[in-house]
Parts: sequence; structure tokens; C-alpha cells
Amino acid sequence: MTLAFLDECGFSPSQPVNYSWTPAGQRKHVPYENPEGRRVDVLAAMVADGPTPSLTCASVPRSLTADDLVLFLREAIPRGAGLLVVVLDIAAIHRSRVVRAARQALRAEGIVLYYPPTCSPELNAIEPVFGVVKHHDLPERAHQTVAALGDAVDAAFAAAEKRLVSKSAQELRPAA
Repeated sequence: MTLAFLDECGFSPSQPVNYSWTPAGQRKHVPYENPEGRRVDVLAAMVADGPTPSLTCASVPRSLTADDLVLFLREAIPRGAGLLVVVLDIAAIHRSRVVRAARQALRAEGIVLYYPPTCSPELNAIEPVFGVVKHHDLPERAHQTVAALGDAVDAAFAAAEKRLVSKSAQELRPAA
């Protein structure tokens, strides 16, 4: 069995600044750009345990659809032998008509969707990964073009996956 945690995350051309340093008496200026039509949305799945930990993502310069989700479930998430259990939250895209209609076919393909209780984001292990990507892996807080934002987001998720794989390789495993 493979256990994957899946969710979506959006990025705008001007990311919020958590903290910054400026000389005394000067005010930090961070330009704001209206993100309308210039967002990059990411669908990501994390397999944290097992022989092949991974962080797989697909970024698009538009809103994600339920069809994107179903295709991602079928083709993008690396899986081992047996079932692929995917933990999702109750976002509208996860409970859409398209996903409900595809559940039986997904089950026949060995993909089981699991919805934890409402208001429990702590049960979806990918949530902290999004926080690290947004606040630490994207050092530039403003991007001039959607393509530049998309490249930065892809690089940030690549860095996050590298950390995940590296951490997994360093953890002690029981002897056979």
C-alpha cells in the first residue's frame, strides 16, 4: 500500500512578506500587484514513507479543475505495489461531481480516496510542506511574469522534494 497526501496551493505574483529587515527609520516597501489572471495553482501529492518518498506536483497558470485532479490521481502519483490511498481534504474540487463519478473507476484501478474529518488540516501531512515552500523556498516575493512565477514555484517544490528524499535517507530503519 502507498499512502499519499494531496492538496492544492495557489501562488500570486506578489507573495506576502512575513518579516523583513530595514535600516532604522526606513520603511520597507514591497510592491503589490493584482494577481487576477496571473496566479499559478499547484496540485501536489506527497508520499512521505516507504521505499520511494516523493513530492509530486503539477503547476498550471490557471484555476485547477476536477478533471485535473482525476488525471493527477491516475497518472502523476508514484505508487508501489497494492493500493494507493490518497488523503484529501473536503475542498469543493475534491468532492465535485466529476470526482464522485470517477471514484468507482479509481477504486477499480487501486486508488482509494480518504477524507479525514472536517476542520482537521493537521491530518493532511502535506499542509506544512506548503507553508515551508511559500515562506522559505520562494525567496523572491515578487515576480514580473506568470512564467517567472511558475519557474520559481517549480524550483521551490523541487527543493522541497530534495529535502524530503534526503530526510528519508537519513532516518534509521529497522533491520530486516
